[in-house]
Amino acid sequence: MASKRPWRCYSKWSRRPYQYKRSANHRREYARGGAQSKIQRYWGGNKSIPWEDWELVVGLKVNSQIQISSNSLEAIRITINGVLQRKLGRQNYRLRIRPKPFQKYRENRMLAFAGADRVQSGMRNSFGRSTGVCARVRAGQIVVDVGCNLRDLPLVRDRTRVASMKISSSCQTVVLRYKTQDLLKKSGLPLYNDKKRREIPLYELEFATT
Repeated sequence: MASKRPWRCYSKWSRRPYQYKRSANHRREYARGGAQSKIQRYWGGNKSIPWEDWELVVGLKVNSQIQISSNSLEAIRITINGVLQRKLGRQNYRLRIRPKPFQKYRENRMLAFAGADRVQSGMRNSFGRSTGVCARVRAGQIVVDVGCNLRDLPLVRDRTRVASMKISSSCQTVVLRYKTQDLLKKSGLPLYNDKKRREIPLYELEFATT
């Protein structure tokens, strides 16, 4: 049995996605079938506390336009949620996974044993079949939100660092919300506007709407 194709074959994207729907026709723009999403849930921790009430809201930002598989999103959730729930307790943090894996990716499976050229059509029908789902994210987009207190920031930063290893792009840990400017300065992280996808410099802190 052939091994799984590495994700670098599917990580980049530059055009609009293919449509898909469950229908009787077999037109080429409809990519049917494929595995279901692996991620179980998109949240964790204490959802009853609003994001504005946490001392800090830390996010994980991707620096490239990539595709993230549903397996990677589930691995990111387990990496952060499992340790925070065990060490901090479920009531002392809030977690959210932002991207949703709606896009299907395809694979043109090729036979690799001797004499395979006699029993397959090669690249003549190279559109491929759907093998799974992934999420499309753009450069500067936030993948994970974590609401926490300042005393728990070292643990949260370490878990976001480990979670960034599950993504095939360089990532950065940033602050999305804060209660007071003292908390922002003590965190040592850059303030980021996820709607405009840019860092907020220090001289603009008084006018920043966070």
